[in-house]
Amino acid sequence: MGHQLTLMDRARISRCIKRMAIQVYERFPANQPLHVIGLNERGFALAQELASELKKLRRGQGDVLYNLDVFSKGNQAIPDLNDLHVLIVDDVVFSGRTLFQALSVLLHSQEPEAIEIVSLIDRGHRRYPILANIVGEHIPTKVGEHVEVLLNANHLEAVVLFKNS
Repeated sequence: MGHQLTLMDRARISRCIKRMAIQVYERFPANQPLHVIGLNERGFALAQELASELKKLRRGQGDVLYNLDVFSKGNQAIPDLNDLHVLIVDDVVFSGRTLFQALSVLLHSQEPEAIEIVSLIDRGHRRYPILANIVGEHIPTKVGEHVEVLLNANHLEAVVLFKNS
C-alpha cells in the first residue's frame, strides 16, 4: 500500500508563483504583450495564477491567456503567435512528453519571437530533451513515485508526492 506526502501547501505554492512571475518579468520586455499558454487543466490553473501576478508587475500590459489541451483528439485552433513572446506553462515536468507535444503543435505552423517554459515542479527523469526555463521547485523522484498538483475549484491547492511502500 502506498502513502502520500504533501510537498507544497497553498502558501508555498503562492510564494513560488510570485518568484516565477518575477523571473518571467525579468526575461520578457515589459512593453510587449506576453502570450501565456497553460497546458491542460492544471497547467492552465497555474497559468491563470501566474498571469495574475504578472499583471501586477507588468502593470496590465495586456497579456493574453490561452488553454491548450495537449492530448485532445480534435484539432485545436492555435492563435497567430508569429513574432510574439510566448510563455508555455505546465504544472509538473516529468518525461517532457507533454511539453514536447505542445511545442510540436505550436511550432507546426508558427514561429514565435521567443518561447519560455515555466513549471511549478520539475521531477527530472526526462525522455525528451525538454527543459523548463523557470521552475518553482526541483523535486527529484524515484521510479514508482508520482507527483500531482491538486486543484480546488480550479485553484492550485497542494502538491503531493504519492509513494509506493
